[in-house]
Amino acid sequence: MKRDESMASELSCWAAMALFVIGLSTLAVRLKEVQVDGAADYNYEKSRQSVRRVQTAGSRGRIIDRRGRVLADNRRSLSIVCNASAFRKRTWEATELAIAGAVSNVAEIVGRPSSLSISAIRRHVHQSLAMPLVAWRNLSEQELARFAEQEYKNLGFSVLETEDRTYPYGSLACHLVGYVGRDHARGEEGDERFNFREMELCGRSGLELYYDGFLRGVAGEKRLLVDARGFTEREWIVSEPRRGPDLELAIDADIQRVAEAQLAGVRGACVVLDPRDGSVLAFASSPGFNPNEFVPVLSREVYSRHLNDPAKPLLNRASGGTYAPGSTFKPVTAIAGLEMGYPADLEYECTGVFVLGGMKLHCARRWGHGPISLRGAIKESCNTFFCNLGMDVGTNVLMSTARAFGLGSKTGLDFPEDRAGLVPDDAWKRKTYGERWYPGDLAQMSIGQGMLLASPMQMALVAGAIGTGYMVTPHLKSDLPSTRRRLPFSKRSLDVVREGMRLVVSGGSGAKGGEGVDAEVCGKTGTAEYGSGENRRKNTWFVAYAPATAPRAAVALVVENGESGGSTAAPKVAAILRRIFNAQ
Repeated sequence: MKRDESMASELSCWAAMALFVIGLSTLAVRLKEVQVDGAADYNYEKSRQSVRRVQTAGSRGRIIDRRGRVLADNRRSLSIVCNASAFRKRTWEATELAIAGAVSNVAEIVGRPSSLSISAIRRHVHQSLAMPLVAWRNLSEQELARFAEQEYKNLGFSVLETEDRTYPYGSLACHLVGYVGRDHARGEEGDERFNFREMELCGRSGLELYYDGFLRGVAGEKRLLVDARGFTEREWIVSEPRRGPDLELAIDADIQRVAEAQLAGVRGACVVLDPRDGSVLAFASSPGFNPNEFVPVLSREVYSRHLNDPAKPLLNRASGGTYAPGSTFKPVTAIAGLEMGYPADLEYECTGVFVLGGMKLHCARRWGHGPISLRGAIKESCNTFFCNLGMDVGTNVLMSTARAFGLGSKTGLDFPEDRAGLVPDDAWKRKTYGERWYPGDLAQMSIGQGMLLASPMQMALVAGAIGTGYMVTPHLKSDLPSTRRRLPFSKRSLDVVREGMRLVVSGGSGAKGGEGVDAEVCGKTGTAEYGSGENRRKNTWFVAYAPATAPRAAVALVVENGESGGSTAAPKVAAILRRIFNAQ
């Protein structure tokens, strides 16, 4: 009995010892997990609470023309910033008041009041305490000198160097180049989100907008060590930001300058391109604006002034404006007839007016041309001839011919604004006006009026396509691949129209379009009337290509409220062609 009790006691001791060993082992394992294995995790969590990641902005690439002239660049901009940690107080309100007082003192030294309000300071303290607070932007040399002289009195303030956009040629090619604003830097975020992102330049219009992703630099990163309240104590750079690539254009600044000079003081637009590959050599719209006014920020006052200007200087008329093309459309009507099998020597009698029911469409020569041939009708821009031809050709053929020239569709231009214009038809008119398509609509479309709409970019492409026999996709960036397609028309048809357009300039309605040009010019005038009564106005056109064989330049120019295509627009195109072809 005693032996059994002894064995039971011994077993109890061993059990207690086993439990003790197990407990001690468990404690040891747990201590290892907490003190060794968990140390890295705890340190990581601690670092996340004390370190702030900041994404820094890369420099924006330049925009340059085909000869390397800089149309958009970056310039150094100096700001005075406040480090909130130098003014920390026991309460947030006291900190905010201390910053406001310090800013007021520095304003007297700099000689310019700061735009910072107490609410802006409060917002910064509660949302971006670790980041510098910008108190003054765009310091002048005098302001910088005054600050530097007494910098020792301004502890907590420093000079920060950033970049602003600058446009060395001012308003030159303003609609083309566009302008920028500021936005938060973009880039790869990795496994963790950034606590802050610096502001960087970003495109707002024109090529600055279309190629924004191309021009933007590669973002960098820096880190800030902050205390328990969030004030910055130290910073270091993790990776440097990198500059974006330059955008090289097909634009020639010299041709652009001449085109804009021809549009000075009027509302209108001009496009010059190489019809062989679609390179856009000039892209002008008038009136324009100076994008330097929008730097460093577009103020409400400047924007309102431009927006409310009746001349609409912010409107890009070159590819974003659409007009009735007027008689510049007549070569398209001529090709439609020739492709239908009408002979090149086709004639109609011009009495000075085309009558259809109660509608009368007058010819420029009110007393009429008499019997006139197709080539002669192009040369003299005879409305009566083309109204008759359009009625004989029919709506479907005329529309399909217009669309073969790209009218009614976007051109594929690498630009934010690429208006398709309008080639109207019965379905469109029923949907838009609730009316069917009438013969009078066809007659007006045959001479480029009525509801037909095209942009100067489209008409430059039409002129170039007639000269080369190919439709091209226009491009502004110099190294974009050239794409083109053959027009679905016979050489015979094109040659007849080319001869008519040659006669326009060699003695017809557009004789001023080739004056002094060292190349044979083929062109077409156009005058499209709109409005009625006292509000009746004319948009005047001239489209051309040169030389007559192997064309290497095509132009379309429109002037709003002009006199006629021959007297208003043609001489302006001649000046542009002289710049291209004449020895300099």
